[in-house]
Amino acid sequence: MSQQKKLKKKQKKTLAQIFVRTVAITFAVLVVAVGGFAYVYQQNFYNGDTGPIFAKKEKDPINKTLAVFGVDEDGVRTDVIFVLNYNSETDKMRIISVPRDTRVEWTDSQQELVQELKGYNISISKLNEMTSYGSMDKIRELTIAYLEDTLDLQIDNYVIVTLDAFKKIVDAIGGVEVDVPALDGNGLHYDDNYQDLHIHLDPGVQTLNGEEAEGLVRYRKGYAEGDVGRIKTQQLFLDAFAKKVTSPSIITKIPNIINAVSESVTTDIKLSEIKDYLPYLSSMTAENLTFNIVPGEGQYIGGKSYYVIDEEALPLFLEEVFNENVEEEPKEVVIDKTVSIEVLNSTSTKGVAGKAREELETEGYSVNEIGNYTLDTLNRTIVYVKDETLGQQFLNYYPGALIKVDTNITYDICIVLGNDAIE
Repeated sequence: MSQQKKLKKKQKKTLAQIFVRTVAITFAVLVVAVGGFAYVYQQNFYNGDTGPIFAKKEKDPINKTLAVFGVDEDGVRTDVIFVLNYNSETDKMRIISVPRDTRVEWTDSQQELVQELKGYNISISKLNEMTSYGSMDKIRELTIAYLEDTLDLQIDNYVIVTLDAFKKIVDAIGGVEVDVPALDGNGLHYDDNYQDLHIHLDPGVQTLNGEEAEGLVRYRKGYAEGDVGRIKTQQLFLDAFAKKVTSPSIITKIPNIINAVSESVTTDIKLSEIKDYLPYLSSMTAENLTFNIVPGEGQYIGGKSYYVIDEEALPLFLEEVFNENVEEEPKEVVIDKTVSIEVLNSTSTKGVAGKAREELETEGYSVNEIGNYTLDTLNRTIVYVKDETLGQQFLNYYPGALIKVDTNITYDICIVLGNDAIE
């Protein structure tokens, strides 16, 4: 049992590293793009109340919970479901994946709603079926209400993405290289003429286009862990996807991505709200993110396959996920003043990078290059490193900085100075 617990912790840590790039960086890149295409957002994405698109907001700490849904081709079933919570005070992001096959007992008010809308009654279903029995327009009263009650939290906003958008995004970035699992030794093969779903993927490393990538994440047969195994394969895909979207070439493809999703994404987040996430999300690190699957197991009930949530384990699970008081082990600090360094100024104050170079060289370091960081204005300094152990030494000079590993930087160290460096 002890070995299994260690394995689960190791899997969670690996999945966290996958999701920090996929969720934080991909989301941040798209926020920048959406900010530049405000009109497109207002016309195609926004599904909430009207109002000034750039209404002034106070810079209060953000503690938001977002529900993200991937819907099927008909746009009526939520085939991918996860809840994301972000707290800017702790810089922690938690992602809880809820299997689509989760067994749901409908409340009286939900049953009455469907009776009024469709003229029939439904009392038990899978989670992904709630909007098909009711209506996607009633997702708050149905699926989101269930998530809020089960996870004991308030969901502030939602994002609905169609599988069509998924395919278009993958094609827009030029495909994704993935190591397709073998499972039974022959790869992934499945045909469903009714759904017009045909998956034929041989095992091994290959670049998948949008349609092939959809097949990978939708494939369900042959997993020993059932829907949980399918979710883990989705995370493996997201790892490869993250590597692609964080490459320098992605900037030139942002217009293609915007075009790909403009007709396939619905959200109730106002642009005046979404742009405020960027300064915080750009400072995220893998250590501050956790990915979890709601506890439970697959069961056959009445001849139907469900994922049944473990109600006894759920309270402890939620406490562990949202616990802010877990002590972290101190990281090794290595002092190496031979490292090559680049310093970039992301503030609106001139001369900050030059002053930092002088201070570092006084301490015995050599700064190879200074310049301006043009992607964003950061509130918090970020130290990009090829080797994480070499980054801890710079916390002596920038105590509030975040250390982020990036093996693609030109020098050993790239210090991007935020507003905290001049306060």
